[in-house]
Amino acid sequence: MSGTPPSPSLRPGGAPRLPVLAGRLLSALGVLLVVGLLPWLTGTDPARTILHARYADREASPAALAAIRQETGLDAGPLRLLADWAWGLLRGDFGTSWVSGRPVGPDVLSALGVSLTLMGVSLVVAVLLAMVLSMRTLRTGAHAED
Repeated sequence: MSGTPPSPSLRPGGAPRLPVLAGRLLSALGVLLVVGLLPWLTGTDPARTILHARYADREASPAALAAIRQETGLDAGPLRLLADWAWGLLRGDFGTSWVSGRPVGPDVLSALGVSLTLMGVSLVVAVLLAMVLSMRTLRTGAHAED
């Protein structure tokens, strides 16, 4: 037995796991913040991007950009927009697409179904492959010290 105590997150009882969970929560919030701010971090005006996604041939006039900013809430600023989105997410509202104007909830749920199906099939393939690869070891009775 070594002289180092076990990691606090591995100790029986589980009380010291709070710092680990807090760290993971902070990491997730940090990723959410960076991803939410990506439209502004790219250096292009999000309103211009939305305008070109909706109407590829329309001129990006100041009036058209202002109308899109007003319609999408971009005029409130990135942090306010992200906070409003996060608050809506807590209430089960995934938000509205900037391009189509439709709620994104149904699209997210549809994509989630596809992702879960892919994950399930991948898990089955991985388990079957692991079983096949471990058969030789099980048949010969090989041990870890061999």
